[in-house]
Amino acid sequence: MNPQPTLIDQAQRDAIKHDLQSTILVEAAAGTGKTTSMIDRMVNLLAEGHLKIDTLAAVTFTRKAAAEIRARFQVGLEQASREASGDVQLRLLESLSHIDRCFIGTIHSFCGRILRERPVEAGVDIHFT
Repeated sequence: MNPQPTLIDQAQRDAIKHDLQSTILVEAAAGTGKTTSMIDRMVNLLAEGHLKIDTLAAVTFTRKAAAEIRARFQVGLEQASREASGDVQLRLLESLSHIDRCFIGTIHSFCGRILRERPVEAGVDIHFT
């Protein structure tokens, strides 16, 4: 079996996955692995205890993309929790049991959620649609 070729951007992919203290902007063409990298980062943020599942948000432009991210995120958490042990496994299993608390959706639904949570501060009608 042939090993996977080394990717020219492997250092950047590794940074996305492991440099959890930095904010990273990823610009890349379709099909280059952005979603995979984002899922890896989300799982690692939870595994390393940098945040809790209810403070994690993944925002995208389409419902189709959000559904794909949601499904792949769950699979990623399940796989990582099977491979982990100790405190890391406990954090991942806790995250998995509360995965519904993570916001994964479109920019429109994310903004709507914030406005519904804080209508007075945002200066919008409490019953806006």
